[in-house]
Amino acid sequence: MRAIFFLIPVVLGNFLGTFFANAHQGPEHEIEELSERMKLHGETADLLTERAVEYHVLGKLDEATADLQRAAVLDPRSMPICRELGRVLFLGGKPVEAIAVATRGLTLQNDEPVEFAALRILRAEIFRSQELNQKALDDCEVAIRLHKQNPEWYILRSDLHRRLQMKKERVVGVEEGVIQTGAGILDVELVEALMDASQFAVALMLIDAEMNDSRIKSSWLIRRARAEFGLENPVNAEADLKAAIEEIDHRLNRRRTDVLLLMDKATALELLGDKKGALSLYEEAQVKGGGEALTEKIKALQESMRLSPAVKR
Repeated sequence: MRAIFFLIPVVLGNFLGTFFANAHQGPEHEIEELSERMKLHGETADLLTERAVEYHVLGKLDEATADLQRAAVLDPRSMPICRELGRVLFLGGKPVEAIAVATRGLTLQNDEPVEFAALRILRAEIFRSQELNQKALDDCEVAIRLHKQNPEWYILRSDLHRRLQMKKERVVGVEEGVIQTGAGILDVELVEALMDASQFAVALMLIDAEMNDSRIKSSWLIRRARAEFGLENPVNAEADLKAAIEEIDHRLNRRRTDVLLLMDKATALELLGDKKGALSLYEEAQVKGGGEALTEKIKALQESMRLSPAVKR
């Protein structure tokens, strides 16, 4: 009996070890398994697409592209395959080819409106990357008419409205997204749209409501400061910015820095007139993972400093 009880933890440990090893098998294992299945049974569009997804996860875009191109030959009427192929071509730095694939995909038959919508959104993202903003907006509008529940699509449309200086349309579009999805991320976008349209008083009411519900307030303090500047209340604005910086400094950990915190502090410093300090933090955030929007911000600030190096807010 004692021997049986002694063996229980050993057997259980072996079982759990095998279970967790299988549960944590990564893309490499999946690729090996899918490759073996194709050796035994031949290539199919589904297996090639599955393997392409795993290559994509690993950042092996050339391999993913090759698999998806073969999958598209085997199943030329598949809209999802066209979408995935267009995406990896785009991520691989081939926007023209990606647009061609997405455009061909939109000619295919499919009973799911969301598939058409997703392909339109992909093409809109590619158009935006090429600064073809009106074409991107046209695709985005069609996609949202077909499928109204994805908050990220409203954010894409909001950015396109911003780029095209369509300020009133931006506000209306984000308000539609809030109604259709109820997504909290669109509350932030609505505040940004309102301030872009110089509707500072309305924005301020929304910001105050969010402040009351937020434990961490620095981002909302910065937004409130921007609204206060817009309403020509600089004393209130500067007090909010200093409070935001104090909270951010308390939360910052330089050994594992939060990029968003760096960006928030940089924004606060820029609004206070410390452009040099702001630029330094923006550049640090960029090194630690900032995206395209941050690159644009750095260029704009550098240009501002070049044109008026002595000007302070």
